[in-house]
Amino acid sequence: MTSTGSGRPRPRKNDLILLVDRCLAPEVAYEISKMDGIYGIALKDHYGDNVAQRLADVTFLAEAGERCWGVLTQNPRMWQVPQERMCITASRTRVFSLDDPNANKTLKGLVLGRHLLSIRRRLKRQDPCFWRLRLQNVRKDLT
Repeated sequence: MTSTGSGRPRPRKNDLILLVDRCLAPEVAYEISKMDGIYGIALKDHYGDNVAQRLADVTFLAEAGERCWGVLTQNPRMWQVPQERMCITASRTRVFSLDDPNANKTLKGLVLGRHLLSIRRRLKRQDPCFWRLRLQNVRKDLT
């Protein structure tokens, strides 16, 4: 694995990519990248911090879909916003949202870890999805 200019390793050839929304700490992306077969990119690293803070959700949702990347967020209401829902389906974006944005870091880590294998499998499919991740189960608004 080679390094980027920031010292972070670059994704490996066959890694599945998860674009990590600004509502999650960039460290989430960095920790995801340590796992085999998956690579996390923080929104601020991809677009630059100033742009990422003002970027419309439909912009990064569309780009992620075009690049065959998944999106990890903690905004379960994204599916309820008509423009964002249309963008997800039209761009064929795979979105995985932590369902409880008020959960502490430990609980968020447990939820993500519990569902990571399913997320990896789902990223290999090209059709869109919107999953709300909970500790006990996954709510699949779009399978």
